[in-house]
Amino acid sequence: MHACLSESISQHFKNRINGITVEFLNLEIILQLYLLNLNSGFLTINFQSDSNPSFYFLGGENSRIIWKNENFQSCFWNLFGALLMDFEGFLDIFEIKNWMISDFQFLRNLLKQRNNKLQVYNFSVTNFDKDGLKSILQFLKIQKIKSDQKIDFANFMQSAEKSRKILENPLIMKNVLEDLDFFEIECLRKVSQNVRSCIEIVKPDPKIRKISLKFQDSNFIPMDICSKFLENLSIFYQKTWDGYSVNRTSFDGPCDLSKIFLSDFEQILKNQRVPIELLDIQGSNEQFMDIVLGNCSSKFFGRVQVQNLSLQRLTDCQVFQILQFIDSKFLETITIMDAVKSFNLDDFSKLDQWKMAKQLTIEGFSISTPIQNLDIFNFSKMDIKVSDISMEDIIHLKAVSFIHLRHFKKFSEVLGIRNSDKAENQF
Repeated sequence: MHACLSESISQHFKNRINGITVEFLNLEIILQLYLLNLNSGFLTINFQSDSNPSFYFLGGENSRIIWKNENFQSCFWNLFGALLMDFEGFLDIFEIKNWMISDFQFLRNLLKQRNNKLQVYNFSVTNFDKDGLKSILQFLKIQKIKSDQKIDFANFMQSAEKSRKILENPLIMKNVLEDLDFFEIECLRKVSQNVRSCIEIVKPDPKIRKISLKFQDSNFIPMDICSKFLENLSIFYQKTWDGYSVNRTSFDGPCDLSKIFLSDFEQILKNQRVPIELLDIQGSNEQFMDIVLGNCSSKFFGRVQVQNLSLQRLTDCQVFQILQFIDSKFLETITIMDAVKSFNLDDFSKLDQWKMAKQLTIEGFSISTPIQNLDIFNFSKMDIKVSDISMEDIIHLKAVSFIHLRHFKKFSEVLGIRNSDKAENQF
């Protein structure tokens, strides 16, 4: 409902705004929009804390909207973001009162998503956090500034501009990026369009160590990333009633969540120069997992550099498809756990990824492929479980164990043996 009201108000007033005032109080936020072609000249919206949501309009000489909600701050930021995101005009007045650093952080996240700087003629700040204010100035194009606190805006803006100019030099940027990981690079990309373009020229290694993906709900995809310096970042892709969101950023319109995720995933990995230590993929929603794999670009085939691959709650066909995306030169271990159906390994031996890996672990389920049909003796260590074993399988294991004795380090098995008496005599 918040998004619907915000979008409706934004569409109605966005093109008529020539000034904004935002004042934060204890349990209320007052947003005042100075409007063209409105009798009173402005519209005031009071966002108030109340456990019983309500929304009503008061007309007359001074138009006012009272918006009550327990999450009144979210209501405000949804509307404020909708107003500013595609606003291409010039604000005669932009006034902020009683802003804390967290408020500036929200505004900064909104402004850095714009394609250009927000143009402001008169910028007025009262009772504010200085560091918070400094964090947003690079996203504003201001003619005049008025403040109730002493701060050297001119020197700060000049210093920030010089810093950006330095970072727009590819030779300098290359040296800077060598000591940064994925998270720091992503923050740097948001400084300006020119800095972002410079980063694209340098193509820095994001230094990702681990990635964990879960495909359990077609309306929600979480991705956890661990960097070289052991920092963790969670990215959440979620469908909403009118579009989708990536973490706190919302987008309108129909979408295929899997395609949006895959586009970002490709972008994240495209400059990775060293193999990822661990790629962990968890399924359980078979239909959605098939859609995700069906949308994977051919660019992925044999390109994803991974040392250890962990796959959980997937079908044999899905595991087969995922293995094809992995660069066989770097793959060391394959772990398959808790398959959702009877698992058949008949065709896996055709894959280079299967042939080149050193360790195989199959946990939490049984495979239906007969032992004698498994091409598994390239692995130096195996831990697998089969549903049962025949006399032919026993004879086969006995024969190949001598051939591959030096190659094997460990072979752990859990077996349900048919004709067990005869099997004991043979092995």
